[in-house]
Amino acid sequence: MTIGSDTALERVSAVARQGEMITSSMLSREYAWPADDPRLRPRHNEIPVNDRIRNLVTEAAETNRFDASRFRRRFGGEAPDNRLLELLNHRAFQFNSRELFRASPLWRNRITAAVREDRPVEVVLPVFCVIANPVKRIEVTLATAAEDVALLHLGRLTKHAEELCGVRLTFDLIADSTFYSPAFGVTSVESKAYINHLRRRLVDLGLDSDIRLYDISDLLADSASEFQRRYDAWFARLQRDPLADGISDAAYNQWLSSMAASVNVRKLDLSYEVLRSALSEELSRVPESASLFARARSALDDYRAVKLAASDLGWEDRYFPGALRATIHTKPVPVLGLRLYPEYKFRSRLLPYHGIGILYRDEKRKKYELRVEPEMFVYGRPEVTRVLDSEGRTYCYLEDGRVE
Repeated sequence: MTIGSDTALERVSAVARQGEMITSSMLSREYAWPADDPRLRPRHNEIPVNDRIRNLVTEAAETNRFDASRFRRRFGGEAPDNRLLELLNHRAFQFNSRELFRASPLWRNRITAAVREDRPVEVVLPVFCVIANPVKRIEVTLATAAEDVALLHLGRLTKHAEELCGVRLTFDLIADSTFYSPAFGVTSVESKAYINHLRRRLVDLGLDSDIRLYDISDLLADSASEFQRRYDAWFARLQRDPLADGISDAAYNQWLSSMAASVNVRKLDLSYEVLRSALSEELSRVPESASLFARARSALDDYRAVKLAASDLGWEDRYFPGALRATIHTKPVPVLGLRLYPEYKFRSRLLPYHGIGILYRDEKRKKYELRVEPEMFVYGRPEVTRVLDSEGRTYCYLEDGRVE
């Protein structure tokens, strides 16, 4: 199989089987766990969201790694389809191999066909899930500043496509919140609430004409019998052999650690000491660690089984024929690895729903950026200001010492 040819991805759905399947989101590496529970500390500075915060969110959604004038000078003389391919493949937006993506006739041909037929170039991106880990988010998972920055960032990309390439670019975001809720141990109520809140944010931000949000469970419901057969078969295989789909021991162990940090431990009401011991490097210190990792193993089997079953059905081409398949995961195949927000996989490795957004000023770039960190490691820090939304929930944290 030659990477870069159509046969390299026998189907668009093969993307899901390659490389990273679950985002690297363990809590045991670069994070320094506080000695005591941050939630018990005195409340630090808190302010309601205001116009300044909204302006900073808008600023953080603009990447300064992309220069429109420079792009126009370099690619302005090329055909619109080539320009769009180079735009999507710019390092400000693409984190997977740019060489493989550029050389792939599969994606190039789909862009060319859409431009020739004067229809929008669609990008399909599975994203947005509920992670009920109180270390990552202290409150129920709803859309916050990090999600807003992500949506605005994608909206900027559609504007660049129109202004620099003369092509309409649209995004079909495929929320997998309800899809993975059994694996993560999250209720369907919280999962649906997150999706509904994201849809409202798209409308409020004026992005709903170019960015659409689907629930993958709704899409696959039309093929429930076929999906269920494949899910049952995959789950049984993975229970017998965790490496049945060809992954390595190293990949499996990394995914297991990420799953342990993603399953719903909020409902277990564990003490901070137990959370720290179970999820940090001190894995052998508490008996709850064994129980947590047993749950994580079963959850990982479930997560992979539903993902593989959906891949077997080829849902991307079934429901979005001719679209480009994007991913939020690192893959070794030619595929658009989309930076969900400007600093994703640059200086910030967590997805919006795996933590909380922190707005901070980058003095070198002279602008505000957003990074995502586990909220428990931010909560209570005296140098940050907690910003509350209209319902009194955490919207983001501001790291600049100014309270306005």
